[in-house]
Amino acid sequence: MRGVVRVPSGYAGFLARKGDAVLDGAGPTGDGRLPGRQCGLPILSLFSGAGGLDLGFAQAGFKARLAIDISPAAVKTYRRNHPWARVEQLDLLQVTPRDLLALWDECSKEPPVGIVGGPPCQAFSVSNVRQRDNDPRGLLVTRYAEIIEVFARERGTLFFLFENVPGLLRGRHRARFEAFCRACEEAGFRLVVKVIDAARFGVPQYRKRLFVLGLHERAGIASFDIPEGDQSPPTVREAIGHLPEPWYYAPGLDPLQNPVHPNHWTQRPLSRKFGTSALVPGAMPGRSFRVLCWDTPSWTVAYGHREVHVHPGGHRRLSVFEAMLLQGFPASYVLEGTLSQQITLVSDAVPPPVGEAIAKELASSLVPRIAHRQEPAAEEVMLEPAR
Repeated sequence: MRGVVRVPSGYAGFLARKGDAVLDGAGPTGDGRLPGRQCGLPILSLFSGAGGLDLGFAQAGFKARLAIDISPAAVKTYRRNHPWARVEQLDLLQVTPRDLLALWDECSKEPPVGIVGGPPCQAFSVSNVRQRDNDPRGLLVTRYAEIIEVFARERGTLFFLFENVPGLLRGRHRARFEAFCRACEEAGFRLVVKVIDAARFGVPQYRKRLFVLGLHERAGIASFDIPEGDQSPPTVREAIGHLPEPWYYAPGLDPLQNPVHPNHWTQRPLSRKFGTSALVPGAMPGRSFRVLCWDTPSWTVAYGHREVHVHPGGHRRLSVFEAMLLQGFPASYVLEGTLSQQITLVSDAVPPPVGEAIAKELASSLVPRIAHRQEPAAEEVMLEPAR
């Protein structure tokens, strides 16, 4: 028997398709990609980076229709792994929120149900010893709030997810963060602010990050939260202990020919410390030499200049692919760009399992509201039950 569901105007398209991930819970294929015909709840992705957060959202039934990043390597990576999305290389300080509205309307007939992303964290990270008050990256927090406000007003966007380092809560950065929260609240969003650790989501590293989840009052959801996770993290051995040795970087090397994975390459070990008693598991003889232990989770995958963690064997640094596995990426995912660009991409990524857990919590609250709210401007959509 066919039933009639009254769907708020503009959100009917992605609920009307039989077999949609939102309706039947269909997830991605085994390699982490969504099937080409799968639709999902449409979202806008800002500061998309390597696409880890968006992959997690895709695994929970959301789909980024438009993704924005300033990095050419990030854009190329996103296009490779999220072929259904339109990806643009843009500086969000140089385009207006209305420019983004126009871009969205070019690539999607449905409005974005949500906006996800995190501005570059280097301006707020405690590991950045060269912080400065006039760092232009800090202004992107304000621009993010402006985009959220415009999309909520003009396109009825119901939620946003903001990710950054906990350092944004402290010291001179706190005023900027509080201004961001005030702007979002004035735009009609109720906020949950929480610092969570990726290790509690089954990711083999300790990684504490700040998340802000905003749900617009029109969503009609009385209470909501950011999950904190309840899993035990795998160890470094469980994540990467099965891998053979990586390739060492050399001019002219084609990583695509690597039989293990295109990202299984690393810096050639030049320091005399490698392979000596100075680099035993757990040792930290200087900021640039932190040796992982086989039988514990990794330290945070966040590598600055020449700070990629040392392999537990003590003879080299981790490969990009090893770092990706420690971030919770599927083995089929591929990062583009130079070795240095790939290290930046994996360092800045949100672990996909964290994004998936948050997105599932969101979907469980949002989908029933979207499907059953009674509004004057609603469309009748005939839905057949899944067979």
